[in-house]
Amino acid sequence: MRKLLLVLMFAFPVMAFAKATDGAQNASRFQEGTHYKVVKGLPTSTRPTVTELFSIYCGGCYQWEKGPLITLKAWLGQQNIEFRQAHMNFMGAYAKQATLALAMTRGTPRHNAVKQALFNRLHVARKGDWRNDADFFQTLEKAGLKQSDFEANQNNLMVMKRVLDWHLYGEYVHAVPGFLVNNRYLINMGSLKSYDDLNALIVYLTKLPVAEPQ
Repeated sequence: MRKLLLVLMFAFPVMAFAKATDGAQNASRFQEGTHYKVVKGLPTSTRPTVTELFSIYCGGCYQWEKGPLITLKAWLGQQNIEFRQAHMNFMGAYAKQATLALAMTRGTPRHNAVKQALFNRLHVARKGDWRNDADFFQTLEKAGLKQSDFEANQNNLMVMKRVLDWHLYGEYVHAVPGFLVNNRYLINMGSLKSYDDLNALIVYLTKLPVAEPQ
């Protein structure tokens, strides 16, 4: 059974995301197989990108969403590194429906409201998994996504493509939260001791090749 990697907010000492150290020093610090692994088979990113693989069912993901991720996203923006999220659907009775809701609202003002409503149901209100469709859609409608809109857009080609793209990540990622750099380098969060380590590793990985050498 796939297990959650509970990378909680207090897993690292509290410190700011500072400048990464020298690239040559990072090359000696970070090792493939220890700090990261190479993922083969995903479309490579055309620009420096960090993708968080998460699930609304994951307590560690909720802790990241409310804490370190806020700082990380701001730091990534300063480094001109794009941040993305992809919802994994390998846990929870309503994971598929949650993935669809997040996919169809991506890029709209309703996206964050829907994501937070799903998180809050499970990790703030602690009501457990949804009992039925009516229960699930009640949560969505409070966030501004009506059941009629959900049903009208669930087969939209762009939505289905996004869901398929996210599903592909699930072939390579078996624990959440996970962080993938340039769709090629999957960070081993358990190997890091601080936010500074994460910062430096991301910078290091964005400079590695995104494709196999010819």
